[in-house]
Amino acid sequence: MEINSNASANKVHTKRFQLDNGELIKTSFWVSQIFMIIATIVGVYLAAQEGLSQAITFDNLTNKQNNYYLRQALYDEVNDNVVIINEYADFISSNAPYDIKSHHPVMSNFVWENMRYSPYTLETPPALLSEIRRFYMQSADIIDKIEGRIYGVKYGAGLLKELTQEVSDKTLPALKANYSALAVELKRNDIFVD
Repeated sequence: MEINSNASANKVHTKRFQLDNGELIKTSFWVSQIFMIIATIVGVYLAAQEGLSQAITFDNLTNKQNNYYLRQALYDEVNDNVVIINEYADFISSNAPYDIKSHHPVMSNFVWENMRYSPYTLETPPALLSEIRRFYMQSADIIDKIEGRIYGVKYGAGLLKELTQEVSDKTLPALKANYSALAVELKRNDIFVD
C-alpha cells in the first residue's frame, strides 16, 4: 500500500511542476519577444555607430598629432638651414676663400628626406611644401654656381641672403602658424603637444 501512496504522490508532484504551454500561444508573449529582438538590434547598431564614431575621431586626432610633430620638425630643420646658409654667405662674402669648395655648407635634410616615406607629408599644405622644396633646390643651385665660379662670391652670397630672407619672412611664419593651429585644435581635444 505504501508503494501505491508514493506513486500517487509522485503523480501529484509531477502535475504541479508541469509547464503551462498556454503562455506560448498568447499574443503578448510573442509581441514582447519581438520587441526584445528589435531593442537588441537597435542597441547593437547604436553601440556600433558610437564605436565607429569614436574610432574615426581618435584616428583623426592621431593624424593631426603626427602632422603637428612632422611640421614642427620640418620648421626646425628649415630654420636651422637658413642659419647655416646665412653664416656661409657671410663667411664667403667677407673672407672670399680661394678654395671655396672646402667651406661647402652642410645642411640638414633628415626630416625633408624622410618625409617621402611619411603618410602625413601630403597633408601638409602644398604651398608650404613647394616653397621649402624651392629653397632647398635654389640654395643648392646657387652654392654649386658659387663653387663652380659661375657666380662671384659677393653676388652669390647676396642671392643666398635674398633666398633666406624670403624663407624667413614668408615660409617659416606660415609653417609655424600652420602647426600652431594644429596644436590649438589638439588642445581643445585634451591632447597637449610640446
